[in-house]
Amino acid sequence: MSTQSFAELGLDASVLAAVSAVGYETPSPIQAQAIPILLKGENLLGVAQTGTGKTAAFALPLLSRIDASSNDTQILVLTPTRELAIQVAEAFNTYANHFKNFNVLPIYGGQDFYPQLKALKRGAQVIVGTPGRTLDHLRRGTLKLNNLKAMILDEADEMLRMGFIDDVETIIAETPADCQRALFSATMPAPIRKVAQKYLSNAQEVKIESATRTVERIEQFVLPVYAERKLDALTRILEVEPFDAAIIFVRTKAETVALAEKMAARGHAVSPLNGDINQRQREQTVEDLKRGKKDIIIATDVAARGLDVPRITHVINYDVPYDTEAYIHRVGRTGRAGRTGKAILLVTPRERSWLKTLERATNSPMKDYQLPSPVALQKMREEQFESQLLGFTEDRRLGKAIALLDDIAQRNEMDMAMVAGALAAWMETAQPGALPLEQPAALPVPVPGARRSRDRHHRPGGERRGHRPGFKKGGASRGKPPARGGKRPPRQSDAKR
Repeated sequence: MSTQSFAELGLDASVLAAVSAVGYETPSPIQAQAIPILLKGENLLGVAQTGTGKTAAFALPLLSRIDASSNDTQILVLTPTRELAIQVAEAFNTYANHFKNFNVLPIYGGQDFYPQLKALKRGAQVIVGTPGRTLDHLRRGTLKLNNLKAMILDEADEMLRMGFIDDVETIIAETPADCQRALFSATMPAPIRKVAQKYLSNAQEVKIESATRTVERIEQFVLPVYAERKLDALTRILEVEPFDAAIIFVRTKAETVALAEKMAARGHAVSPLNGDINQRQREQTVEDLKRGKKDIIIATDVAARGLDVPRITHVINYDVPYDTEAYIHRVGRTGRAGRTGKAILLVTPRERSWLKTLERATNSPMKDYQLPSPVALQKMREEQFESQLLGFTEDRRLGKAIALLDDIAQRNEMDMAMVAGALAAWMETAQPGALPLEQPAALPVPVPGARRSRDRHHRPGGERRGHRPGFKKGGASRGKPPARGGKRPPRQSDAKR
């Protein structure tokens, strides 16, 4: 990670505000090097692996130079897949959150033309598309690039592998000669290098080495979970894991505070740790963790840099990190100096594609995390309650308590078991969940490839049929969704587009 701030890179104030809201604290290496080049309007050849923060590396500087008052298409991003097109479009929409009248439109095959045609007619400053469908719109005359300011080829080697390179060259030839161009690729095979030499004149090259690391002595686990059930999953993990101390990673500074409050309400000794906390508070928080006054820290990536506390046995990634370097840094907070550790990653259906990237980065496969069944969890809760209850049999106040309860039982002609039961029910009323009276419900776990219609914002694979074709400020959809039912499945050629 860079020691620079995003403010030092010269980004537009509105873009900086969005970056701050997202929770980015310092730029990644590819962002630190690429943003100044693209801000100057120069061509760029970027060689970097997936997971290094490439989308922000080109989206942030290009948005800083956009004319939001014009509806003309000013930025075109080509991606190899529909899923990536949607992700990049959503990223642009997030970074342009403080712009007025901003529109970004993903266009891809396997979806009806009508919603895309309607959205294109209304206008969008940013188009993110797959090569096949983008070329279709160019040939129909429904996509016009006369006023294009910048063009990005994202994951160019993947487009080559999928057979799109000829389409890509045809599209580039349709862009204005003075259009800024940038190409990002994890590798640089000869055909991609040839395209760069032909169309990216005087391009500056940025190369980010992403070393593969072996994460030793750390067991890595992954738990698929729906986004709205992450808190339930985290609560259950902390209930069943025999941890000494844990650090839980989230993406934003605001989330460290919000999640810490929720965990404190569940009885955990927890503190937030983020970039807004001053040095004295940080030192106190770390000292509390070392001495056992706190058992859990909720932290952002930057705030946890250099944190080395022997008690940390578990790292829980509540939010998937933005890049592989951040992940490696996170899990490295445990298993240090010969100690063992455990890392658990909560992953939503649309984030599953990240797993292979993270496994390659750590040179270590992730195991499936198994939560106990409701029956097993209930039995565990009963055993824990019994253990805690028996722990009070040596309490010095026990004699007085027995005498008081015995007196109450005699005056009211009650059995002592009835008095104990009433006392337990009273305790449960005062502190719900104190007694293991109800068997916990099963936590729904996403099944890879399954559809989940009721949650469109966390759909498996990042899309579903009928996904809204365009995004604009406020998240409103544009265009009529495709008709449901009665449609043929997309042809293989269409699906690739």
